[in-house]
Amino acid sequence: MKFNALLSVALLATSLSSFAEQSNETHRIGLDISGGSASYKSSNQDGDGVGQAYLYYNYHFTPIFALEVGYNSGEDLDDWKCKDENDRKFICTQNNKTLFGLGANNLDFDNFVVAAKGYYQVSDNSYFYGKLGANYYDYEITQGNTKLVSDDGIGFVAEAGWQYDWDNGMAVNLGYKYLDMGDLDTSNLALGISYRF
Repeated sequence: MKFNALLSVALLATSLSSFAEQSNETHRIGLDISGGSASYKSSNQDGDGVGQAYLYYNYHFTPIFALEVGYNSGEDLDDWKCKDENDRKFICTQNNKTLFGLGANNLDFDNFVVAAKGYYQVSDNSYFYGKLGANYYDYEITQGNTKLVSDDGIGFVAEAGWQYDWDNGMAVNLGYKYLDMGDLDTSNLALGISYRF
């Protein structure tokens, strides 16, 4: 956890000394889809997987420094097992392992993110990036219709990754994202697409 935050800070600080040359476009919108694991009060067990979608906007003050605001939504991922029976007839069953040893079977969370983002140019169109900021979180852990845990507050977010930026404004990125939500945290591998204008 601390290593991820330190790595993001190091990439952000290094990027401030870079002279990355992007076009004069100052705006970027993007969408990341990610998957990984969640931990509640340091509980980490098989089956505690989550998926997330993150929609964001960047305002670039310089070619290498931006302010990011975004909305993230995530939930637990159910484990499905499918087997082929009777030649091309698949039977799928849901593996409902309980979450975090609480007997819960659902996790839903939302985050509003504000972060500083920096870039370090590797080649003409390739960049490393780092992001560090805060998120306002709201989550629920439930068993069916019974709410077991509900919390909201402010935590931090850190991300480090690589981005390829085409001359037409489109870009793809691959990153590692960490979200702190008090007693709940998530670590995810994110794949995204964005457009600058």
